[in-house]
Amino acid sequence: MPIKRCYLFALLAFLLISSLRAAPVVVQDPAQSYNLFNASTLLETKAGSLSMKALLQNPERYQFVPTQHGLIKPYYRQFEYWFRFELTNQTASDLFLHFVYAGTEYITVYEVADGKLLETYQLGTLQPQRTYTYLKSNEVCPTSVRQGQTHVFYVQMRGVFTTALPIYAQATGMLLQTLHRDDLFYGLYYGFILIIIIYSLLLYVRLRENDTLLYSIWVIFMGLQLALFRGHTNEFFWPSNPAIERYATVLAGLTGLVHIPFTLAFLRLRQRAPLFYKLGIGILILYAIGIVLNLIGVSASVGESRRLDFVPQIALLEGIFSVTAGIIIFRRGFRPALFYVIGNLVFFASIFLFLAYANGTLPYSFWTYNSLHLGSGIEIILFTLALTNKVNLLKQQQEAAVQEQLRLTEANRQLVAQQNTILEEKVSLRTAELHSQKEELQKTLTTLQATQTQLIQQAKLASLGEVTAGIAHEILNPLNFVNNFAKMSVELADELKEGVETNDYPLVTDLTGDIRKNLQSIAQNGQRAADIVGNMLEHARTGTSGPRQPTDLNALADRYIHLSYHALLAKDKSGSLAQLNAQLITDLDPKVGMIDLVPQDMGRVLQNLFNNAFYEVAQKARKQPADYQPTVCVRTERTKNEVKLTVYDNGAGIPVSIRPKIFQPFFTTKPTGQGIGLGLSLSYDIVTNGNGGRIDVHTEEGNFTEFHVYLPLSSSGS
Repeated sequence: MPIKRCYLFALLAFLLISSLRAAPVVVQDPAQSYNLFNASTLLETKAGSLSMKALLQNPERYQFVPTQHGLIKPYYRQFEYWFRFELTNQTASDLFLHFVYAGTEYITVYEVADGKLLETYQLGTLQPQRTYTYLKSNEVCPTSVRQGQTHVFYVQMRGVFTTALPIYAQATGMLLQTLHRDDLFYGLYYGFILIIIIYSLLLYVRLRENDTLLYSIWVIFMGLQLALFRGHTNEFFWPSNPAIERYATVLAGLTGLVHIPFTLAFLRLRQRAPLFYKLGIGILILYAIGIVLNLIGVSASVGESRRLDFVPQIALLEGIFSVTAGIIIFRRGFRPALFYVIGNLVFFASIFLFLAYANGTLPYSFWTYNSLHLGSGIEIILFTLALTNKVNLLKQQQEAAVQEQLRLTEANRQLVAQQNTILEEKVSLRTAELHSQKEELQKTLTTLQATQTQLIQQAKLASLGEVTAGIAHEILNPLNFVNNFAKMSVELADELKEGVETNDYPLVTDLTGDIRKNLQSIAQNGQRAADIVGNMLEHARTGTSGPRQPTDLNALADRYIHLSYHALLAKDKSGSLAQLNAQLITDLDPKVGMIDLVPQDMGRVLQNLFNNAFYEVAQKARKQPADYQPTVCVRTERTKNEVKLTVYDNGAGIPVSIRPKIFQPFFTTKPTGQGIGLGLSLSYDIVTNGNGGRIDVHTEEGNFTEFHVYLPLSSSGS
């Protein structure tokens, strides 16, 4: 009995082990795909602990179990997985193993027949492109199983990221059909992505709205991220450097990082929901931190360590934020937000669908495997509709604004027409009033001009009176000489008569000579008096007083400084200026020579300047101590292009407050009756308008005043 029991237990163990070995997959129809994953058995080992040689030498040491999704641990690089299945070919076609792309880093396929290794194939994302027979995104390897043969296959996988690892056996025709279908689908998808990008950029160029630019950038990253999930980035961008693929995982974080600014700009959260705007900025910072940690994790991960990735959790938080913010903004009246919300919901539904497939909850199919591409495509369409709806909304608002502007323009036009009618009536009335006022003003102006002419004439007469008073002093001396010499000549004539009567010829001769000398002196002093009177007559003329003529400016200045001084003394009725004793200084440059000007006009200028100078020193002398020496100086200087004449006095100077007014007509600081304020104004006109020169003043209040007259030499003679 014990022996029978032992045999029974051995038989049961053999049957159990045999039952664990999966039945061969028999390929009978070349038009079908045969699922090898479900028909395989699985062995989990520590990474690098098992070789194919050891497995063939001691197969009984390694217990394969039926493959189940729950037995596979994604992201754990300390484990590797061996799949075992038998494949029987009952068709005349060649058979291929088609590994549906799942991002597995290393895949090694061993083909065994009769316990001997026939072929070895290497696939996976971290394998260089040169090890592939086909494109890298199409993980396909041929087999040596011919019609009627059965071979055993061992598939070693390391670096898996999903529990869904579909493996199919396909004949040549079926494989090409599958690859063509996938290429068509992904070609259409990437073409669709490219069209949306171009449309968004054109929209940005037209509208200059930042959300359209951010949207186009987000679509670019979305396309790159999904290209990463299907191996197309590895295939087209870095086929010879597959290690870069590990760093490309940051695309998911970058996609979310760009999606947040698009959300903030499109929904206008800063203006419409400031709290959500701040939350969005916070999630943006979390994305940045997650990306940095991801890069650090990729760079620092070695061997079998597992890399931590927080981006999926941040993406879930961002999805909740985006949907919530979109709903709130939609409820506040922004209709395009509805498309945005639905687009987010569709995409996140596709994510959950893909996760259910990746965990083995849903079987492999075109729809489950490509759920992310389909969901993202629908999301992009809805986002594009949202932007288009926004553009239409802006267009409607602009059209409404234009209509409102037209309405306001028409209302303004009517208002302007009414106002114009009222204004025309007021203008007509006002024109009549202005016409009447114009006639009154014209009469007033005529009266003022006549008054001004009289005042100017009075100023000239006053000036003539001042000159006359000065001339009286000047003419007194020659008249005294004439009177004295005339008296002496009368006495000499009486003596001459006596000498004639007595025939005293020597006496007659002497007396005749004396009388002749006296008559010559009388003639000389008479001529001097005539010259003084002639100067007075020239000064008394009105208008321009004649044409320009060569004039000795130095002589003119010397003459008028003395005339003005004597006129000041002559006008002093009270005798208070008897002790003035002003110092007259003449510093006349002999190089000045003769200058073309109207001497009478320039004489008035000099008289006005000298009168003001003597007036100022006289006023200061009344107030200053006895040691004050009144001084008036006239100085001439010839330069290359002009003659400069300076009249200086050490009087009280001119206050700063009135300096801008001194050349204005009728402005005076003298008491009433002593001046009408036309002297400097007339002088300014004579110098600037009559002689093309200029006049300015330099003064220091309390110390001195200097008037500078500049006369051009363009028409002068020396």
